Amino acid sequence: MVPSDQTSASSSSSAAPPGQAAHAALAPPSHRAPQALPRSAEEILNLIFSSESLQYVSDIVVPSLQDIANGKVHENSMPKLKAKETKEYGEQLLCCGQDDRLYGIEEVQIPNVTAGLTYIVSARLNVYKHLPGTYKADLFNFAIKLCNLGDSRQFYMVPQRAAQLAWGLLRLSQHLNKVQAIISPLQVLIQKSCTSGHFSGIYPAYLEACLLARDFQAGQLVLDQVFLHVRSAGPTYLDILTYYHHAGLILSALKEYGQAAQNFATAVSLPTTTASAIQLACAKRAILCQLLDTGKRIHFPRYTASTVTRMIDKNAGAYIDLAKEYEACRWNVVRDIAAKPEFANDCNKSLVDQVLKSITKRRILQLREIYSRMTINDLVARVGPDGKETVETVTAILGEMITSGSLNAIINAGTTPATSIVTFREDSPATLQTQTQSQSQTGATASTDKLIQLQLVASRLEKELSEMSKRLGISTEYLKKQANILEMSGSKGKGSNSRMDDFDQMMAAEEYGVGSIGSGRGIAAGGSGSRHGGSGVRGVGGNLGDMGF
Repeated sequence: MVPSDQTSASSSSSAAPPGQAAHAALAPPSHRAPQALPRSAEEILNLIFSSESLQYVSDIVVPSLQDIANGKVHENSMPKLKAKETKEYGEQLLCCGQDDRLYGIEEVQIPNVTAGLTYIVSARLNVYKHLPGTYKADLFNFAIKLCNLGDSRQFYMVPQRAAQLAWGLLRLSQHLNKVQAIISPLQVLIQKSCTSGHFSGIYPAYLEACLLARDFQAGQLVLDQVFLHVRSAGPTYLDILTYYHHAGLILSALKEYGQAAQNFATAVSLPTTTASAIQLACAKRAILCQLLDTGKRIHFPRYTASTVTRMIDKNAGAYIDLAKEYEACRWNVVRDIAAKPEFANDCNKSLVDQVLKSITKRRILQLREIYSRMTINDLVARVGPDGKETVETVTAILGEMITSGSLNAIINAGTTPATSIVTFREDSPATLQTQTQSQSQTGATASTDKLIQLQLVASRLEKELSEMSKRLGISTEYLKKQANILEMSGSKGKGSNSRMDDFDQMMAAEEYGVGSIGSGRGIAAGGSGSRHGGSGVRGVGGNLGDMGF
């Protein structure tokens, strides 16, 4: 059915980590000759399985199937259909009916028709969930087979459909109660279709699967990345919000509270003109994670949209009060605020419990500044005035703090655990050197690896900024805006023939929101989110209308 001269997928492509490109970038599709779009299931299958080469897939198969998905087959139908309806009809046509024989395709053929199958399977995952009797295990198993056996080069041609495949597979796995079974296939899909520095809609679907399966360690596969390209793979604004929200949840479950707070804060500060419920959820959790990490209130980036900051002030009052009282060390007030029902209603009770447990650690750190040594019994009396702390719990907390390096102390055993003496040490250079020597090899290796990663990111960012500067200099849109700025400056009393110096131009460009790569334009509704105009990037669902957060 497929010509033998087409190269099949290489199994080694799935071995590349998501931080590296699993394949080279394809050249842009050439202009194809006009061709009638398939209008039946048989014509679609013939188009897919008659692929002559990889270039044919790129130039003919993918554009034709995308046109069908966009509803172009039905755009001239009478009566006139809405754009949403034409796309729905397009998705239904891409399903190629309800014939299960497609699932019996030989495995050796799958790599050669990966792009076409991705369109069909992702459409079925979307449409079949509304059709009784079709949303079942056969579709689930074939979708997993496609992820495992598909060709990385063809997945790379259809990044948006690959993301739809991932989300559809996740929803079907929830329906069948088999979420754990898709972790490995999604990892393979990520390694085959995602490239370094490019954000993909597969990432948030994968993180959600890890959260549902409570496989938090697996979620680290797609964390700790720097995305220099957020539009190349066609993710939605919701994809980006969901990624940083889920990344924060996974890191907080792993007790990496500092990194969790950073991810939550990134979601909060994404450009928008309409605040999202996800951003509010992220703000609340960022406040709690920052308390667990540093014991201080979080300060969101100053470029956070004003609509978001107003929403936080209005709807996160209990969290803000908790952070203020915690930072002021008014522990009884902290406990009273933590008893409010809204923390449980927001599904943040476990994080608040961790905050309450951390009070003992904060009090121990305070006592270290006053005493050089004291018995465990005295420490219990001063740390737990409410009588809830015991010798055993305080001793365990001390051991945890000493092991993690947050406290420099030694415990000398006494005749009883209560009479054991804790000696607090200053974090002097000599002490730090002793600690460093005890962990020298592991710590040095980790630091070196981290430094290499940071140097690589810095060099890539410098190259990206240089290329952006060049593109901006020849951008028609940028030049038009500069002309408008000059015209506006002349209308403000400076005279029509006046000129601005370079600094004035830069400030005006900032003031009037010059669009640039990474500004958020085109991710969802488009726009840079500037305060003076433009369509802006709209929040998800519209004003706290998001579900599930």
